[in-house]
Amino acid sequence: MQNTPIPTANLQPTPTVTLRPTDTPSPTMTFTPSLTPTDTPLPTSTPTPTNTPLPTSTLTPSPVPTSTLPPTMAPIASATPTGAFEDPNSTPLPTWTPPPPDPASLIADHYVFGRPISSSGTNWVDRNYPYGNTRGGRLQIHHGVEFVNPQGTPIKAVADAVVFYAGSDAETLFGPIFNYYGNLVVLQHSVTDASGQAVYTLYGHMARVEVAAGQTVAAGDDIGIVGGTGVALGPHLHFEVRAGDPYNFYGVRNPELWIRPYGGYGTLAGRVTDFSGNILYDVTLTVESERITRYAFSYAGTEVSGDTVFNENFTLGDLPADWYTVTVGEGGRVRFRQLMYVYPNRTTWLNVVLN
Repeated sequence: MQNTPIPTANLQPTPTVTLRPTDTPSPTMTFTPSLTPTDTPLPTSTPTPTNTPLPTSTLTPSPVPTSTLPPTMAPIASATPTGAFEDPNSTPLPTWTPPPPDPASLIADHYVFGRPISSSGTNWVDRNYPYGNTRGGRLQIHHGVEFVNPQGTPIKAVADAVVFYAGSDAETLFGPIFNYYGNLVVLQHSVTDASGQAVYTLYGHMARVEVAAGQTVAAGDDIGIVGGTGVALGPHLHFEVRAGDPYNFYGVRNPELWIRPYGGYGTLAGRVTDFSGNILYDVTLTVESERITRYAFSYAGTEVSGDTVFNENFTLGDLPADWYTVTVGEGGRVRFRQLMYVYPNRTTWLNVVLN
């Protein structure tokens, strides 16, 4: 991965906060299952301003995508409220304080894809093994994301496309070894990445393929069903975005920067570095609001690439728009903590510089 800086014509350096050694440390890497969305709706009105001063903002969210495809409407992910963020050495999170003004950004989102699973199934990304992660060193670096569903769940085309490949990879190499994805489909889309390269989506471990090479498919068409063929731990859909050469196992991009968020949700992305700007690998970030706690992980190595627009090394998708405290802890001390707002329907950027 190159350390090409993000285009930041309007960005300001993100301040960091050094906390006392007595502060409560953040947990080290713990893989916690993603919260299952429920039907609890997000508030639809602007919260009433309070007297709580707004934090200095260095967020750089991108414009709302202009794709003509309808956004996927799915249940809203939430959790049973647990009260304010509890830290005896810090000020509690504000309750529905209005977000800071939405800053302009030179980074344009490219949410051009829908979901490969319909809303009747599990159509959110599994958080136990996200893109670029090794699941605590137990697995190889993940080149895609997973949608865990029972065998037989229909798999959908995420956008209009032509079927580039459909069948088994027992004799055609798409992964590091033959029969890695089992039965798979590769779709070629009309969109390109920022470098002008063709964009493909790959759907692996299918129990059955329902399209043929050369066939034209529309967004939402069934292309196969979930299975566990190839190298798979139980039935699920393995989903990748590739740019350039569709056979290139290393030419992948993070799908969470291509799949449209749920309505009212956003994506958090950024880079974890030291003070010299060196990329740091396999760092755990705790992302906590008053309602939910999620974990993000910087990519575990250079085997996978950041996006050609963002050049990120961590991403956390499908976050309800809200205030979040992002914390990185190590060895019993807090190395980074910042209060920030994640904007809906776009990517919010955060530079994480560890002290």
